[in-house]
Order: sequence, then structure tokens, then C-alpha cells
Amino acid sequence: MWILLLIPIAHFCCSTSADRMVVPYIPPHVSEGKSSDNATTYLNVCVTLEEDSIYIPTYKRVAAAVDLGVSNANEYLLPPSIKLRKVIQPAGPSCSQIQHSVTTNLIYLMQSGVTCDTYVGIGCASSAVALYAFAEAANVPVFSCPGAGIGSLALNATRNKFPLMLRIPYGYVDLALSLTTFFERYSYYHISIFRDDSYTFHMLTSRYLITYFRQNNRKISLNTAEIPFFSRGMTKEGQEELLSVIILLSHARIVRQFMLTAKQMGLTQGEYVFFAVEMHELKYWGRLNYIAEDKEDNNARQAFQSLFVISLSETASNSLDENLASAIRKLARERYNYSYQVLEKPDPVVMSFYESIMIYAQEVASMTEAGEDFRNGSAMVARIMNTEFVGITGYLSFGNVGDRDRNFDLKSFNPDVGTFELAIKFGRLSGTQNHTFLQVDDTLWFANGGNMPPDKPLCGFRNDECKDDGRIPRGLLAVVVVIPLLALFFMAGAAVFALIKLRNLRKDYDPNWWKILMDDLTVKQNRTASGNMSKKTLTSQSTAGASALSGFSAYNCDILASYKGTLVALTDVGTLMRMPNPDIVSKLNLLKNASHPNLQRFIGIGMAPQGHCQYVVAEMCAKGSLMDILAFSTIKLDWSFKNSLIKDVVFGMTFLHTSPMTSHGNLNGHVCLIDTRFTLKISDYGLPFFRDPNSLLPYRVNAGSDRATETLLWRAPELLRQVMPPSGTQKGDVYSFAVILQQIILRSGPFELPNDPLEMSEREILNEVIASNIPPVRPRVPRASCSNELYDLMERCWEEIPVERPTFPKIKERLKKVIGDFGDNIVDVLFKRMEQYAMDLELKVAEKTQQFMDEKNRSEQLLSQLLPKTVAAALTRGEHVDPEAFESVSIYFSDIVGFTTISAAGSPMDVVNLLNGLYTFFDGVIEKFDVYKVETIGDAYMVSSGLPVRNGNRHATEIASMSIELIKGIRSFTIPHRSGQDIQVRIGINSGPCVAGIVGLKMPRYCLFGDTVNVASRMESTGEAMKIQITEETKELLQSIGGFRTVERGSVAVKGKGMLTTYWLLGAD
Repeated sequence: MWILLLIPIAHFCCSTSADRMVVPYIPPHVSEGKSSDNATTYLNVCVTLEEDSIYIPTYKRVAAAVDLGVSNANEYLLPPSIKLRKVIQPAGPSCSQIQHSVTTNLIYLMQSGVTCDTYVGIGCASSAVALYAFAEAANVPVFSCPGAGIGSLALNATRNKFPLMLRIPYGYVDLALSLTTFFERYSYYHISIFRDDSYTFHMLTSRYLITYFRQNNRKISLNTAEIPFFSRGMTKEGQEELLSVIILLSHARIVRQFMLTAKQMGLTQGEYVFFAVEMHELKYWGRLNYIAEDKEDNNARQAFQSLFVISLSETASNSLDENLASAIRKLARERYNYSYQVLEKPDPVVMSFYESIMIYAQEVASMTEAGEDFRNGSAMVARIMNTEFVGITGYLSFGNVGDRDRNFDLKSFNPDVGTFELAIKFGRLSGTQNHTFLQVDDTLWFANGGNMPPDKPLCGFRNDECKDDGRIPRGLLAVVVVIPLLALFFMAGAAVFALIKLRNLRKDYDPNWWKILMDDLTVKQNRTASGNMSKKTLTSQSTAGASALSGFSAYNCDILASYKGTLVALTDVGTLMRMPNPDIVSKLNLLKNASHPNLQRFIGIGMAPQGHCQYVVAEMCAKGSLMDILAFSTIKLDWSFKNSLIKDVVFGMTFLHTSPMTSHGNLNGHVCLIDTRFTLKISDYGLPFFRDPNSLLPYRVNAGSDRATETLLWRAPELLRQVMPPSGTQKGDVYSFAVILQQIILRSGPFELPNDPLEMSEREILNEVIASNIPPVRPRVPRASCSNELYDLMERCWEEIPVERPTFPKIKERLKKVIGDFGDNIVDVLFKRMEQYAMDLELKVAEKTQQFMDEKNRSEQLLSQLLPKTVAAALTRGEHVDPEAFESVSIYFSDIVGFTTISAAGSPMDVVNLLNGLYTFFDGVIEKFDVYKVETIGDAYMVSSGLPVRNGNRHATEIASMSIELIKGIRSFTIPHRSGQDIQVRIGINSGPCVAGIVGLKMPRYCLFGDTVNVASRMESTGEAMKIQITEETKELLQSIGGFRTVERGSVAVKGKGMLTTYWLLGAD
């Protein structure tokens, strides 16, 4: 059974001040189970937790989540007759103190008349044991948050001794199970566990892992060594106790020191595997980072390649409801004077307090509805363990000991980007103790061809199992001699080739290629710049307003001109009064060969008569900038188009970063231009000498309001704090790309989240970015807005520490995995883009055409129902249909016997229904034969065969067979409004010549004329009920063909014809 716990967030009237120390809170009359009117039952949720502690759960950090849980449970989950009531009892400031104070504090609650219906809290395992004694005595559930490691305590060696305890955040079971799955997968049985006894969490983690190995994998347990971290330093003697797998349980800073020492001792070459545990991001255990801004950073980067990090699966924290997170942060600040960092989300431990209260309330409501006793803690825990919940931090299910099932991720270190990346996902199979093992990264290990090292090093743990005879192998000797000779030969050939190439270039080189005379430029149009704009006015921005934003932008089409018959864009840089010099010329020469489909082509410099640079002449991009594309709501920006824009930026910047220009320095949404083929081109590169020096100055928090701030939103934090180099930095460009990525994903301005009520001003954003908070302020992008891979790439690109950002070649490689194969044919890509924008028009044309064809078909079909198909087709083609004489046709007439009496016995509606039902049946029958229904008049039904399409003498057999089929079918037809009375018809048939043609222009009819028609009508009127009367002509045709039985009726008086011999058609042979 699944239970959904994601409910709306309640509103609070919060006090804006709070006491610095937490005091016990017992509501008035808390000991009474009923309210004063005996209508409401109050259940006491006793929250006992740490206060101002350095350990994981602290009172001020989680109190807001408790308040929200109680309020939401009362409002949305519980019936009106039952309400939760919070009871607070501080447990002291640290684990060592609350071991002695928990019992005293809970006894105080009992003496105050408090009866706890459930307990929530206690972060330390030893304190949770004391709390459990009270819960067991009262038979009430305990929601331990986290109480991790309770099964590893000396006096309570198994988790099964606490059946009333549920652990919501995490326990050690899934951590140990994930590690064991890895060890068994790669046959690792020699484990060293280094624990830091100064941290309770790491000490308990080590104890539990040892206990788990002992109980579940004897082979690992026998070869596992537990080493207190400070009891033996990493010395040569300590190396002897190191086994092939080393688990480091310590603060992130200590882990870095350990890995540096391991590198010095030669243990990070790929033969030893190191593990570190980081449940989730929290200051308590630090952040694993090789950078400490000291001389060992490079060594740490290399050493970290041997280190894996195991942590809670990110899918849990990433699914956290944004509204709930905002409510918790706000309430914590206003009511409890606790401030989360900007953009910091409450961690899984904080959210477990909220989820614990919601689960308890849900079960109280369910048991009340089922008529069960919700004060029976054992029964409630049993129900919870058999239920799966959808909570704030993901799916909640519980194992057989009451611990929440948790998935873990194993991350490996990528030295190219300097971060830990997902390598393996562990997941528990529902209802079992088995784990799934999904390897995400193809190359798991940095050495040995990507294969994990063996359980035992090649030369043994003491490096004493390899023999060395002192001789150099012959193969190695050959390599040492041959390779230098080949290298020397290659360098000589390259030098000769370079000299020849250089001589040819000098012959064709024009040193003034970049100079453009003013007489060669014909100005076509001037556009007024719109000046500095806020990011909030995205829809009103245009490329014309960009010059004031960036100091210089070669992309800025504020002046359009004609140069050698081509329309180009001019940017006026005359106010800078730059005179050409060798440095400028050398940089311009770099632009000459900078040819790439995703870079705006630089044409030259328009020189003023005075000799200074007046205009920058560049390729014109008629569709404007990326800001224009994002602003124009008429342009459909689906993910195919977004991926194309992202790819173009990455390709252009990759080329730029691998060229001699090395970096851009002013990458933003205004310098990303769109040409007529919807290809994105990057501009404003390679001309740093045209940038306004004032735009390079660091941004000051107290800066005046006269400085433009919009383009600074794309600038990297480290460049905001110092004077930026005119060409910027490569890592700064990567940060700018991340902000552009946010714009494309959300179709918004930089740092703008559409419909965000908490939007900050540009100066507020810049102040926060410069402050470098933890976590740092970055654009808010909902994870559901894009794929997880693209979201992770964006986060890595705007990392606070520059060296942790990936390079553009690496981004290009990762982007290929995100959006698929790029393709080599740019023409195909361009056609796809044009097809995308023509799709709406094509769909509308196709839709209108289809509607027209449907109407045409319906009209033709209706016409074919009124006229013969051949005649209708001729009329549709606009042809004239002349009357036509037919030598031999057969005509059928039928009439309902006693129709006048039947009509008089029912209403007009009954008559209409009768005729409609009967003739619908007739129409279904005649479709089987080569006949044409001429018309129906009242109860008369007329059919012909042999016209308008001739069919020889077969017309008589077609009409005869049809008549026999009608007689058979009509015997089962009854009159609806005269129950039990069958309907009867008379049928007459005649054969002979006939004339047919169209009569009339309005409502034209296909009419038959001739004596044959009159005689056929007389055959019907002189016939008898349920019989078929035919003339002698028809009888002779049927006899000549054969297959029909007839009998002579005799002579019948026919008006206008005298006495005629007629026959009855009895049936077919």
C-alpha cells in the first residue's frame, strides 16, 4: 500500500524574536487527554533533542520542521476530533551530557503529568537507548532522528532489541550492505578501517561495520582490521597494517591529509582502494575537496584518484519540495533565530522530523478509521512497516528491523574537473536484503586499464613478494634505444615542413589586411541604443541596447553598413581613441585565422582619417542575440532548439579556448548572436583592447548606482572581487556559460526564475555572489526543468572554486552524452532548424487541406447517394450529362401491403421510424447486387439494373436475386408500433428498353422514362402480398440464363396494355 505524504504547506503567524536558549515547553493542561468540551482528543508528540550541539541534529535546526509537521498533520491528516500537541524537552548541548540527562528530563515530564503518545528525536545512539526504555514501558512508538549506530553499542549489539523504534533519516544497515555488495563484486576480503574517535558518528560507524561484517560475511570479518586514527600515525610501521581496501572514517580535512601521506608512501598508484563516507552535505563532516589553497593541492588531486566516496543517493534530497524548504527556512529564522545559508536546503535529518510526525498522524487517522487502538505502539509500528509512503525526501519503506530503506551512491574522482562523479548506484530490492548494483561510469578505476586492482597487491602487502635480479629486460632496452631515434627523425621532418610553410605564408601575407577605409563603408541604417536594462526587462531588450552593457560588443548592430556589396555590422569605438600598435596588430592577426561556424566572423577595423580606430566591422547576424530569441514568445523554443543553441555555444567556446586567443572574457547572453540560419555565433572575442577599462574594475558592495550591473551577472565570483584581465580567464568563461545555460533552460534572464516571489535585485545578487556563502548563491533552476545530466553539468560549471569547473573540451565531451550525437553535416542541422520553424505553418496548411478534402469527399459521397456514381463523377468533373437510351434494363417496384391502415394505427413519427427501418434494411440488401436505387416515394421502393452502367442480360438475374433476398429477409421484420404484426410487401419486375437522364438544376434527379417503367409499376400494383410478379419479357431472360423457378399466373388486366400474361418468381435453384 502506498501513502502520499506530500501535502500543502501551512501558514504560520510567527514571532520575529526568539530566546537564545531553549527551555522546556509543556502546553497548558497537557496531561489531559480531552479538551474542556470533551470533544477533542490531544496526542502528545514529545520531542527530545540536542540544543546548540556540534553534532548532526540540533534543536534550533529542526524545530521549524517539527512545528510545520504538527500544524500540517492537524490541518490535513487528522480528523477534527483528534489533534497533535507538541511537547519540547531539551536534552542538553552534547551527546556526552545527554547520556546522563535524558532520563532525568523524561522523569521530569512524567512528574509534570505529561503522557507521551510518541517520541521524536534524539540524535545520539546512547541517548536513544535511554529514551527507548520509557517508550517500551508505555508501548508507544519512537521515531529516532537519526539514532544511527544504536545497534553497535556494547550493551545492545543488535538492532532487533528495539522493535518500537523507527529510524527515518538513515541507519548503518544499507551503508554496510552497499559496501559489502561492492566488496563481494570485486572479491575484496582484506579491509582496513581507520576511524577518528574524536567524532562520535565515525566511531559508531566503524563499530557497526565491524559488527555487520562479523554477522553477514565471515570471510571479510576475518581479514578486517579496525585502527583508531590517532592511535597509530601513517608511518612505515603503520603501512604494514594497511590492507588492499582502506575505509577512512574521519572529517574531510583529515581524509585529505591521510591521502597526501598515502601518496608520499606510494600507496596511490592504483594497488590500494580508499573509501570515505559522506552521508550528505553537512558542515559536521566537512566537504571532501582536494583544494586547500596550499602547495599540496596538485598532490591531493593525484591522490584522490584512489579515493571513492559513498553517500546517500542524491535522488532523495533533490526531490525536496521547494515550498516546504522555503517554509522551514523562514520559520527557523523568524521563530528560532536560526539562519540557513542562502539556497541551503534542510538536510535529510531535518526532514525526518517532519516526516516522522506526518507518518504518525497518518497512522493515527488510519487506525481510527479502522476501529483500532492507535495508542497500541506495537500495532502501529507493525502497520507502518507494512506500508510504503511517498514522503518529502522520496519513497519511504522499512526493513524488518524498522530502519528506513536507503539507496547509496558511490562516486569516483575525476581529475580533469576536480570533482567526485557518480560511478555506481546501490539500491535495495523491495522486501529483501539484496542490493542491485548499477555501474554508471564505464571506467571505474583510473589505473590498470580501468579494471579494479586485485584483493592482494602484486608484490604483497609488505612489498616482499617480487624478486629483482638487477637485469634490464631486452624489450625495455630496445624501447629505450628505438624511441629516441624515431622522435629525432620526426622532429627533423616537422622542422623542414614548417620552414617551407613559413616561406609560402610570407609571400602572400598582407600586413594591412585588417584596415578598411571609411570610403569603402556605406552606412545604411542607425539604430539607437536602449542603454542599460535590468534583467527583469528581458522582453524589451534587443541587440541595439548592448553597447552600453559591455563596454564594447562587436556583435552590436547599432550601425548597419555596406562593405563590398555585403551588409555588415559596425560598432563605434572612436571614443576610445585607440591607435594601431604592434600589440594590437598581433592580436588582430590572431583573428584572421579564427574561422569557425559558431564564431562571428571578424572583417576588419574602419580607420578614421586621423589614424585611430573608428569602427569594428563584423559579420551581421540578422536574427539578433540570444536575449532576443529568449524574449520573443512567438518563437517556439523546444528542447531540440535549446540543445542546438547549447551545442553552438560549447563548440564555439571550445574552439576559442583551444586557439591562441585562449579565452573570451565577456561571454553573456548579448554576445551570443543568431544568424539567418538560426546558427548561434559568439562575438566580442579577440579584441580586449577595445574594452572600457572601467568595466574591468572589481565590483564593490557599496558601489554607487551609476555603474551598469547587468553584464556583471555573468561574471565569475573571483573576477568580481579583483580587476579582471581584459581577456578574462578560461574558468571565468565556463562560469558565464553556466549562467547562459540557466537562461536557455528557463527561457529567462540571468539569475531569473519565472514567477519567483523571492526575486532579488541585481545588486543584491552580486553582493551575495561576492560573499561566497556556503552554499554559494547561484541561479535557482528547478531540477525538473531539464535532464539530470544537464543539471549536473550546469552545477559543475558554476562551482565557487575555479579549478573545480570543467574545461570546454570536457564540457563538449559530456554534452555529447547529454544530447546525443552531434552529427557531421551542418547542412542537415540547418535544414532541421528551418523545418522546425516552418512546422507550425505546414501543420496549419495540412490541417486546412485535410478539412477541405474531408468536406469534398463528404459532398461527393452525398451526391453519389442521390445520383448514380458515374453520373455524380461526371457532374463533379463539370461534364454535361446527356439523356441516354438503354436497349434492355430491368425495373423493380415494391409497395407495403396495407400501408394506409398501418399508418392510421400509429403516429407520424411511428410511420417515419417504420419506413426508415424497412428501407435501411432494403438498402443493405441491394448493396450486394449490381443494381441502382432510383427512388422511394412514400411506401414505394424503385430499383433498376442495367443502367446507367450496362451489364448485358445480367440485369434480370440481378433484380430477381435481389427480390428473392428481400422476400427472405422481410419475413423476420415486424412493425415496431404494432407488436406481433409482420409487414408484407408486393413486388413487381419488368424488363425492356428505357431512357434515363438528369432532370432539374436544383435538387437534380436521375429519372427513368418509358413503357418498361409503367409496366413494372403495374406488376407491383396487381401483385399479391409476399409474392414477386414478373412479365413475360423478364421470364424469358431468366430462362435463357437459367437458375430460377417460375410459374405462370395467367392473364392480368394492365391499364393501357390490356391483358398480359404474367408469372410468379418462386425462387432460385
